[in-house]
Amino acid sequence: MELPVINEIKPDIKNLSIYLRSIKKFGKTTLFRDVIIAKYGDPSCGLLVQCGFEKGTKMLDNINTLRITSYEDAIELKEYLINKRVFKRDKSGKIVRNEKRKPEYIPVKHNIQMVCFDTVDEICPLFEEETIRISNKEGQKKCKTINAAMGGYQAGQRYTADMIKAYMGDIEDAGIGVWGIAHTKFKTIREKGGLEEDGYQQLTSNLVSAYESAFGDIFDVTFTGVIDRNVEVRGEGDKAKRYATDEIRKLYFRGTTLIDAGGRFASDAVPEYMVFDKGNMGEDFIEVVEDGMEKSKTVLSKKTKKPTPQPEPEDEIEEDIDDIIEDDITEADEDLMEDVIDDIDEDTSDNYPEDLREHVKELCKTCEDAELKTKVKGIIKQYGKLSEVDDDGLKEMYDLLK
Repeated sequence: MELPVINEIKPDIKNLSIYLRSIKKFGKTTLFRDVIIAKYGDPSCGLLVQCGFEKGTKMLDNINTLRITSYEDAIELKEYLINKRVFKRDKSGKIVRNEKRKPEYIPVKHNIQMVCFDTVDEICPLFEEETIRISNKEGQKKCKTINAAMGGYQAGQRYTADMIKAYMGDIEDAGIGVWGIAHTKFKTIREKGGLEEDGYQQLTSNLVSAYESAFGDIFDVTFTGVIDRNVEVRGEGDKAKRYATDEIRKLYFRGTTLIDAGGRFASDAVPEYMVFDKGNMGEDFIEVVEDGMEKSKTVLSKKTKKPTPQPEPEDEIEEDIDDIIEDDITEADEDLMEDVIDDIDEDTSDNYPEDLREHVKELCKTCEDAELKTKVKGIIKQYGKLSEVDDDGLKEMYDLLK
């Protein structure tokens, strides 16, 4: 197993996995491009992975992108990102394999810091293909659809979701920031155990529950974009029509009863939403996210409790009583010695001398009874050293020695 380490938040957007959802044409892909440019000033530091038949970059320049259309492509992409190598292929495009049927690779170079899958809606079918293949290979009932894979009853979707979680986790563990883009729709939300009529509408992902749950586990935060439109009714009666007069784009960082969003930020570390009121929101987005990460840090109290010294057993005390006394004298500043002696309580009984501490020192030096010295030594050890022994301790030592 790995040894435990104390985690620390590093306020860098690269260290945060982001699940970005909205209706179509909100500007999700554009935001990723703008973040890469604002953060690194180099498009090659980011990679937009267009999944399946998703297309959305024809009108975006300065964006580093590629397309994957199969599970095999997805595996090669992971090799490219993590190990900086790709499959070696023959002239027909088939993967070249060695005598052990293992793929051969060609080394490549890249400087990718963050990768974005656009969209995760489209990456799921690629992994479903592999789930169906494995299900048929493992002797399960032959199937052609994900609903029948792994015995059915959504077992195929759960198997696929676990594969996607492991896939994304491997990329993130390699130090590459991971984003996922998805589309949204309104769903009826029902609390577990609640009645059907108690459900409510919420804007969330358009994925099936098994995949949505997986992506909720994969990503640190879920941001949801909406477009608020002001509507004006024109005309009367049957001729009345509704017209959108203006609109405001909002990206929600924290959820509401209507908007599903949120993440692992500390409470109030980020605003409920930010308004997308200009063409390039890259720098503003980075500032909000990294500031939220900084505010999510905790500060440990510097107050520490001093452990109570435990007296050592008498049979383990090895120092000679004379050494203890001599060490105590040499540790004290000569100029302060009189003040240390004067600290003895003036209420000392008439049976004890005023300079009690000094008398105890002299009595200790002249004492020849080994058993008595051990008892005195034990009293001193309870306080740490002779200069810290209080009146009661001094009196007890004086009585023993006298």
